[in-house]
Amino acid sequence: MTQTDNHSQRTGSLYGLFAFGTIVLACFAGYFYTRNFYQPEIMVPVTFALGAVYLALGNLPNQFECGQRRGVIAAYYLVQCALLTAMVFLSPVRGFFGLIVLPVASQSIFDLRPRWAALVCGFLFLVTIGVWGLDLGRNAAVQAALNYSAAFAFTIAFTLITKQALVAREREEKLRVEIEAANAQLRAHAAQTADLATTRERNRVAREIHDGLGHYLTVVKTQLDAAAALIAHRPDEARASVLKAAKLTGDALDDVRRSVGTLRTDDTRPSLPEALRALTVESGLPVTLRLEGSARQLPPGIEHALFRSAQEGLTNVRKHAGAVTAEVLLDFRAPGRVTLAITDNGHGANGAASAGFGLVSIRERIEVLGGQVTSGNRPGGGFALTIEVPA
Repeated sequence: MTQTDNHSQRTGSLYGLFAFGTIVLACFAGYFYTRNFYQPEIMVPVTFALGAVYLALGNLPNQFECGQRRGVIAAYYLVQCALLTAMVFLSPVRGFFGLIVLPVASQSIFDLRPRWAALVCGFLFLVTIGVWGLDLGRNAAVQAALNYSAAFAFTIAFTLITKQALVAREREEKLRVEIEAANAQLRAHAAQTADLATTRERNRVAREIHDGLGHYLTVVKTQLDAAAALIAHRPDEARASVLKAAKLTGDALDDVRRSVGTLRTDDTRPSLPEALRALTVESGLPVTLRLEGSARQLPPGIEHALFRSAQEGLTNVRKHAGAVTAEVLLDFRAPGRVTLAITDNGHGANGAASAGFGLVSIRERIEVLGGQVTSGNRPGGGFALTIEVPA
């Protein structure tokens, strides 16, 4: 039995208790104005005593808890049916008194399965009309069946409608609770999604700052350090370094504007080979650019990711590799894939450099595009960073 059924059972028992009180009082009230007794008057107190027990037991279903043993419920209806049979046959009055069986008939519809409820109602109906057949014969029993049929039919129909209404209300309440729980879960998921989107955006901004502005600041620092070293003895070269640093500062400002404000459109963005060529010129150390295969137009997102990866790779070479020269390879030969490789002739990677934010940033960019990143020391010395993306 489900929780809804148990709740409906308890609610139905309240209805049955009310019916017990009103019908029992109405039925026994007939003793005070009926003169025709069908049994000896000694049966009046007996019937009243049985009625008191019947009324007291009528409150028991309201005390049934969820999971009550079936045997207890079955015993309750057996006792009630026995009491009703005794009262109906021993009662000195007839007629309206037979309606005293209706509360138990109604209650059985709430508490029992349909076939058992039908058995209880059928038995009580036979008891009600059987007493007439016993006293007055077959014709009286038939007439009593016609008279009581309407009362039984109304009671059963009203009980079924009430039970369905109670079950529907319970289901509606259960559905409301489930919907509220689902809404709360959706709100929690929405909040998690918003937090995830915020985190991703923060990571994207962090990558833009690190790969873009960080690259330019590193090169600017290199030029200014060179100018500081040359200013005493070779002022012209120092001045050139300062001018180059100033130009790179302007380029950095433009890069920040593009990243934050998206001021440069796809039509005005240079191709990836052109952007990489400019990057190698500004890198602050001898860098060669090598193209393999026929260059083709790439989606803007892939070009941007490869350009930022090249920026970060060259920044790492300049800061950590101790290299004299480096090479950037852009390979279009594999169909459906593009490879970017950055190599140097330095001393290779150490633990700190290989685990830094730069390589993490590159991996994040490339893995979002479905690509892969490999890196490590070269057998002949130096370091190699290789990036492959589908395009």
